[in-house]
Amino acid sequence: MTIQIIMLAVSRFIVGAVPVVALCTLTSTPAAAAQRRQADLGAQAVGQTILFAEQPAILIAIDGEPVYRPLKGTDLQRITNTKPFIVRNSAGIHYLKLLDGWMEAYGLHGIWSVAGAPPAGAEQALRRIAVAKTVDVLDRAVWWKLGSRPRLDHATAPAVFISTTPAVLIVTDGPFQYATVEGSSLRYVENTTATVFKEPTDDELYVLASGRWFRAWTTDGPWEFVPRTELPGDIAAIPDNSPVWRRSSQTGAVESRR
Repeated sequence: MTIQIIMLAVSRFIVGAVPVVALCTLTSTPAAAAQRRQADLGAQAVGQTILFAEQPAILIAIDGEPVYRPLKGTDLQRITNTKPFIVRNSAGIHYLKLLDGWMEAYGLHGIWSVAGAPPAGAEQALRRIAVAKTVDVLDRAVWWKLGSRPRLDHATAPAVFISTTPAVLIVTDGPFQYATVEGSSLRYVENTTATVFKEPTDDELYVLASGRWFRAWTTDGPWEFVPRTELPGDIAAIPDNSPVWRRSSQTGAVESRR
């Protein structure tokens, strides 16, 4: 599977990592549209893990439970079913290569922070593996701002989310800020490029993720799949040229709404 890295993006479940600030561009080719229609048919009884962050963040997707393999020449073990370089030492501390530095956590799903130093042997092992181009060292400047490549420090370090199941991550610029859709009482979150609505009659949240609609009472979920035919009338009535669809996902969002 390929790694999709887009400025202001939300990740679909892929083996790797996607820097996330909001919703990624959804392709609108006939094939993609057919895939989304098929996804509707197959997702009737399936929920979705949707994660939210109020600061820059990345989602590391692991293809199932982590598979650890010894890293030659070290006492480290590497997770081999994801492209980012994640290793753990004999004490169970995990390390993630990011930008020009490393992050660490006392458990894979723990809280990640900037590491003072990489684990012994990790840099040398990484250089060997990088030659084969089978690893993503997460150093692409497009994550933050074109033309810049920040150093990893406490100010630039993103929040790290790890998922071993299908998931998406939506990042807002701070807490939700709502605006009202013109001509209705429907509200949408304006400080993200994701598509997030709040339906006024029952305060349910509606999210468009990976070409499918989901709803929940709170951001904690659980998220329930919603067929397009069952969307609230106010969402279905939003004209295609509305500023609500101005985001990078505009074409896909309008098509999925239909």
